[in-house]
Amino acid sequence: MKKIAVLGSGFVTKPAVDYFLDKCGYEVTLTSIKKDEAEKLINNRPKGNAVAWTIDQSDLLDKIVSNADLVMSMIPPLMHIPVAKACLKHKTNMVTTSYISPQMDELHAEAQKKDILILNEIGEDPGMDNMGAKQMIDEVKTQNGKVISLRSYGAGLPSFEHNNNPFGYKFSWSPMGVILAAKTPAVYLEKGEKIDVPAKELFHHNKPVDMEGIGSFETYPNRDCRGYVKHFGLDDDVSIYRGVLRFPGWCDTMNAIIALNLLDNTREKEFKATSYAQFTASLMGTDDRDDILQKAVDFLKMEKDSDSIEKLRWLGLFDDSQISISRGTNADVLVDLMLKKMSYGRDEKDMVIVANEIIAQFPDHKEKRSGTMLVTGIPGGDSAMSRAVSLPAAIASKLILNGKIKAKGVHRPLSSEIYIPVLKEMKDLGLYFKRKTTKL
Repeated sequence: MKKIAVLGSGFVTKPAVDYFLDKCGYEVTLTSIKKDEAEKLINNRPKGNAVAWTIDQSDLLDKIVSNADLVMSMIPPLMHIPVAKACLKHKTNMVTTSYISPQMDELHAEAQKKDILILNEIGEDPGMDNMGAKQMIDEVKTQNGKVISLRSYGAGLPSFEHNNNPFGYKFSWSPMGVILAAKTPAVYLEKGEKIDVPAKELFHHNKPVDMEGIGSFETYPNRDCRGYVKHFGLDDDVSIYRGVLRFPGWCDTMNAIIALNLLDNTREKEFKATSYAQFTASLMGTDDRDDILQKAVDFLKMEKDSDSIEKLRWLGLFDDSQISISRGTNADVLVDLMLKKMSYGRDEKDMVIVANEIIAQFPDHKEKRSGTMLVTGIPGGDSAMSRAVSLPAAIASKLILNGKIKAKGVHRPLSSEIYIPVLKEMKDLGLYFKRKTTKL
C-alpha cells in the first residue's frame, strides 16, 4: 500500500486528502500545527493519521518523510526547503503547488543524483494556467505555427451570486498569501521588451478585461513572467503577460491600502487600548482621531463618497472600537479585519477562473486561440479554489507513484508526460478548459 505524507491542513488541502484516502486507497499522514485541524480533515477514516508538527521539529520531519513514498508539501513556500532536503536524504519524491524558488532550483542536480522528482508549481496558479498554456503552445508548434503573444489570467473570487461585500473579494486561500502577493513586483514583455512594474506601482498597472461568457474584470500583472519564455520554448520577441483578475475597483482600493502602509508585515506593534481609528490616525502620522474619515479623505486625496473610502469605512478602519489583536504588524490588523468580514459563509460559493489567450502566426494566416476554465465551489462542500489547487497536485502524486511520470530533478509540470494525463483527469473531475479558435 502506498504511503503519502501531506504537510499542512490549510484552506486548500482537503480535496487532495479525500482523493488519496477515498479514490486511491493510500495511507495518509496529515500534519498540522494543531492536531485537531488535521483530525478534522482525516474524519476518522482508518487509513488516515493526524500528526501535530511544526517546521522546527526536524527529527519528526525525518520520521514522517522516511515512512512515506511521497511527500506533498502544502505549507508556506519559505518552509519547503527543509522538507526538500529531508526528501533528498531519504530519497522520497516531493510535490508542491508553490513557485520554484532559487533555493529549490539549486537542488536540481542532487535530486537527479538521488533519483527523485521534486515537482513544483502544480496547483491552480501556478499550475493549471501553465499546463493549459503549454498544451496550446505545443499544438501550435506541431502545426508549423509561431506563438507571438500569450496572455494568461487567474482568479479566485466569490461567485456572482455571493459577491456581496464592497471589496468583491473573500478568502479561499491563505490571507497572508494574498498580502504577500500584493507586495511582489512584476515584469511582463511587449514584443520582447521588458516592462518593469515595481511593487508600489503594481495596482496602478491595471486594465479592464472581458472574459467572454463570464463577465468583466480588471487585471494587474502577476510576478516576473520572463522565465516562461524559456520554459514554454518561445522566441525572444514574444509578448507575454500573466495577470490576476479582480472585480472592478479592487486596484484603486489596494492603492489606498498601500498608501496607508497597511501591507507592512515587518514591524510589530502593541495594540492594547488602541482603537482602529487611533491605529489609522497613526498610519497618517497623527495622534488626532477626530473626524478620522475626513483625515483619510485628505491624506489619500480622494472624494469622501469614493468607493475606496467606503470600503475602508466598511472594513472598520475608522471605528472607535478596540483592535481585536493585542500585538502584530499593520498587515496582521488588516488580515484580522478582512477575515471577520470577507470570509465565505457555509453555503456560499467561490469561483476560479483560469484563462489563456494565444496569438499564433502560421505561414498564411494568424489565429487567436483561447482556453478558459470556470470552476464554482460546492455549497457546504469543497471550494473551487481548494479543488483547483490541490487536485492537480494529488493527480500528479498518483502518477509519480504509479511510475507514469519518469522525470527526475526539480521540475514544473510543463512536459507532455505530466500535463496531458493531469489535464485529462482534471477534465474527468469537471475542471477543464473551453477552447475557441478565431482566424484573424
